[in-house]
Amino acid sequence: MTPAEAHAAAAAEGLALLRAENSAGFKGVSRSSNVRKPFQASLMQSGCQKHLGSFVTAEEAALAVARFLGPEGVAAPAAPEPA
Repeated sequence: MTPAEAHAAAAAEGLALLRAENSAGFKGVSRSSNVRKPFQASLMQSGCQKHLGSFVTAEEAALAVARFLGPEGVAAPAAPEPA
């Protein structure tokens, strides 16, 4: 999946690829030493590490994270703090 395809899929599903200040540029996405699939998607949930898979592009891994979190999960980090 190309980066453009990942962004289009996220938009079609009502999801957002969550940006982060890390080497991959997306929340829950990190680089790995795997040459064929150099990006890993993983998140902590209820104290357990959830590995979502290895991917060719960072955007594809970010899409896996967005799908795992769902529309409510990807909206929560962007929501303003309650006053």
